[in-house]
Amino acid sequence: MKWKGLLPVLIIILAFIFRLSIINTAIHDDIVIQSGWGHWIYENKSMYGFYENNNWIYGWPNQPPLISFLYGFSFKIHEWLNTIMVTFGNFIALNRLGASHIPWFYKFITWFTQKFYSTTPYLYGQLISLKLISIIADLGLAALIYFFVKKKSNTKKATFFLLTYLIMPFSWYESAIWAQHDQLAFIFLFLTFLCLMNKKWNFFAPLMFIISIGLKVTGLIFAPLFIWLAIGDKKNFIKIFLGSIVAILMYFILVKLISPNNFIVFNLNLQKQIFAKGDWATWVNAFNFWHLTTGFLTDSRNIFLGLSYKIWGYLIFGIFYIYSFYISQKRDFWSSMKAMFIVGFSGWLFMTTMHERYLFAAIILGLILSVKYKKIFKYWLALSLIFGLNLYYAWWQPEFFNFLKNILEWQGNLISKLLSLTMIGIFIKIVKIIR
Repeated sequence: MKWKGLLPVLIIILAFIFRLSIINTAIHDDIVIQSGWGHWIYENKSMYGFYENNNWIYGWPNQPPLISFLYGFSFKIHEWLNTIMVTFGNFIALNRLGASHIPWFYKFITWFTQKFYSTTPYLYGQLISLKLISIIADLGLAALIYFFVKKKSNTKKATFFLLTYLIMPFSWYESAIWAQHDQLAFIFLFLTFLCLMNKKWNFFAPLMFIISIGLKVTGLIFAPLFIWLAIGDKKNFIKIFLGSIVAILMYFILVKLISPNNFIVFNLNLQKQIFAKGDWATWVNAFNFWHLTTGFLTDSRNIFLGLSYKIWGYLIFGIFYIYSFYISQKRDFWSSMKAMFIVGFSGWLFMTTMHERYLFAAIILGLILSVKYKKIFKYWLALSLIFGLNLYYAWWQPEFFNFLKNILEWQGNLISKLLSLTMIGIFIKIVKIIR
């Protein structure tokens, strides 16, 4: 029976090996840009003045502080990996332990230390090291899902959910190929609401929330829901309030450590750097309501029945947000998960300027809700597969999936519009199940 306890570990190890095997399949331009930021932090051995620096190769930093710190840390990971491989290679060669039998290892080291492009200062190894952070976060989220399901159900079901998450295309595509950090941010977002629902840990909920936002600002969409649930917890409100003061104080200290500007100026400038891009488009590669009803790069300021598309999006989203308040009145764990799912999914569906990846939180919340509401799981499978297609639609890499490109672009994006309609239908169906 002991092997059953090792099975989840074996699954995670195999998932890690698979992700490593595809890590060089494609390199997104975002990684090169992020490496530029990370290299600055690594070379300066500090983030002080990072956001104020105006000398960048590719673009100004537009990510929050904590994830930017990890960009810098990825260069330290590269340094460690390079030292380990060179030391191992020299040991084999100097002691004549059969170096001729592992030529692939020396070829790998050569590749690892080559430039990605001759026009960039970054090595393949440095870009791959940045991807490793995303992969580790992906596996960490898988482990969190496993322990959560095990606590709520049993080991067999937890192993099934672990395997399901790890083999779904969106999981390994986001981490090993695209190197996004939605998984890492969601870990702390999930811990935020876990802490909020536990009287022993709700003091730490605000800190978890700030960490999540410090990794990915998309978590801000859940802020009103967090405040609603916190205020409604009259027994523990003082503790949560004190936790909020501590969390804000820690963020204040962080700002003082990384910026010469005062707290207010820093955050105003950071807000401009993060949000001042693409805020006019109705949708950005997302299979949502606006993808279905408007054309690519349609201006969200266009007027329909006296209101702009952007305002219509806020109004529809606002209705669902009010419903999330209603559905979470019990202020227990499952009602908060249902409310989060509604907020995350409806925001992505109906607000303008949505990128495809912004649906990630709702995807994981749907999987979590499947633990309690078994009828959701078949809809979640369809939802997650469409999400995976949407990620590919946003980048069209790697090229050996080109047959999918031909399908999705057939007849003027007819298929992708039908998938957008399907996403709306799945959302309505799941909301009916969990109401």
